[in-house]
Amino acid sequence: MDINYFLYSFVSIFITVDPIGLLPMIHSLLINYSEDDRKKIIKKAIFISTIVLLTFAIFGKYIFAYFGITMDSFKVAGGLLLLKISWDMLQAEIPKTKHKPDEKIEGDIDSIAYVPLAIPLISGPGAITTTMILVGKSTSLTKKLEVILAIILVMLISYILMYFSDKILSKLNIYGINAFVRIMGLLLMAISVQIIFSGVSQLI
Repeated sequence: MDINYFLYSFVSIFITVDPIGLLPMIHSLLINYSEDDRKKIIKKAIFISTIVLLTFAIFGKYIFAYFGITMDSFKVAGGLLLLKISWDMLQAEIPKTKHKPDEKIEGDIDSIAYVPLAIPLISGPGAITTTMILVGKSTSLTKKLEVILAIILVMLISYILMYFSDKILSKLNIYGINAFVRIMGLLLMAISVQIIFSGVSQLI
């Protein structure tokens, strides 16, 4: 097992999912639901998000082949998307690829778990892009399995954080969360620049 690649995969996916940065949004979405309903919604949203990311991790190369997309061109496009997301995070904003300010959020337990909680808040374009790039960079089956394990671990941690979101928000407050989001945004920006450089180098 390549522990370095596993940690790289875990950090990359964790940053793009950004469960801590999503806590205020999730709190506001679920505030009018009972505690039991909130638990059901969070569990279902995490399950759906896990399936989405694992699907792209396992079948991503077939999607590339069908559309005739090379990994290098996807690195450039995906890197630019991650760069935009990281810039939003540096401003302590929810990336617009996850949620538009003028969107109205309403619906029953099932609908809110699917949209917008699972998609696009948790398993949004950034997380999907990161997953496909990590799998594309995997040179062995072991590394691909490490990416899958990283996805599962990130989703497990996300579930725990969202489950205890009320307690975490009361301890950290919005300023602590914004500081954490900015630090994660800076790390993601460095990762996105590296991905873009790698893709452009190979294309040239």
